[in-house]
Amino acid sequence: MGKSLMTLVITLSALFLLGSQCNHLLVVCEDGVEQECFCPDGTLGNQMCRPDGRGWKTCDCTFYSTWCDEETDLCWQDPPKDAYTADDPGLTQPDAIRYCEELVYGGYGDWYLPNIDELRTLISGNSKTQSGGDCPITEGSPRSDMFDPACGPLDEYEGPGDGGCYWLPDLTGPCDRPDPAAEGHPLETISSTVASDDEFWVACVLFDKSATAFNHIYSLADVRCVRPAPSPPITCADGPAEVCVPGTTRQCSPLNGKTGSQSCADDGKCWGPCDYTGFEPSSPILDICNQCDQVNLTIRVADKLTRNYEMLLAFLFTVEGWTIPPQRPPDGGTEDNQVINPDIDLDKPLELTIPACSYYRDRCIPPGDYYVYVSLLQSDGMPPFPQEGDYLWGYDQQALSLNSGIQQEIDIEITLLPYEEQ
Repeated sequence: MGKSLMTLVITLSALFLLGSQCNHLLVVCEDGVEQECFCPDGTLGNQMCRPDGRGWKTCDCTFYSTWCDEETDLCWQDPPKDAYTADDPGLTQPDAIRYCEELVYGGYGDWYLPNIDELRTLISGNSKTQSGGDCPITEGSPRSDMFDPACGPLDEYEGPGDGGCYWLPDLTGPCDRPDPAAEGHPLETISSTVASDDEFWVACVLFDKSATAFNHIYSLADVRCVRPAPSPPITCADGPAEVCVPGTTRQCSPLNGKTGSQSCADDGKCWGPCDYTGFEPSSPILDICNQCDQVNLTIRVADKLTRNYEMLLAFLFTVEGWTIPPQRPPDGGTEDNQVINPDIDLDKPLELTIPACSYYRDRCIPPGDYYVYVSLLQSDGMPPFPQEGDYLWGYDQQALSLNSGIQQEIDIEITLLPYEEQ
């Protein structure tokens, strides 16, 4: 802001304060003038002068609203965190918990990450996965509950909510934000519920298709925080009234001790609540996959390929719950083992290494017997169920004993066969 304009604003602000007993607001800026302002997430935005010159329009920031459900006495952040920020990747579940705990919005600082029972109250359009439906996933459930057919999906984007999302029509936001770590797969919405039999798996809802499931604790996800009702709007900060220029912003210290911002009320009689919506994600996980056993694959196909294939998957699975095609997330392998547009054909084998570590590279998978699953698919959709014309390998194989001692390099040559022949 230029010095002359700043002087004008300060001078007129002083006049405004002196004239605060009047029943009208003084002109403090010129129509079309723009200035910087403070956002509650810690960034700077811009705001324009109101056409009548008697204050400033709302700062150009990311703002949320609060929707309260009278049936559950829960109030929800709306839309989800950074729902319309194109480059926002989502949060892991530990960070999602911290984000909600640090959130101060609307003058309230008691936000938290909902458990799966609370999150399911938002599902609409699928009686089986809605709260009280046949899907057994609840607080205290084991991971195996996700395989109950009642927890399964419906058609994508056919729900009653915004954009075909399977949530209550009162809510806003997209449910199709892409997962940066999984091609062809939108972000799930995460809960605080941890599987009773595996601390690395947490319950979630797929609002694009109304499914309820468990996902890895370090998977990126959408976040929608919740707090208890009631939630009457807070229009002024605690303390004595303080006259200000309508729409102006200033930095402040909210309930969490961070640096947030607040705006002057439209009538210029007080400052609004001090909010904080920013967040600093945790440092990336230390990748330890090179310390685990390595399974080196030479992958061939039995025929000359006559069509394009969108995706090749190669992962490790344990004996427990083993089916082909797999009905659950893999036990070993990383995103490098999901190859989009694989360069493979009858005379061109593909070489690929599966590290015997978790998908999120944070630990070696537990010692034990594992199987290899490889599929060549015409679709890159998730879940990766094969169809006629796809290729698979994994039906007839010996188990691999992995991570049982000294690091191993295991070389395997396989030939994929047409799915209809399996």
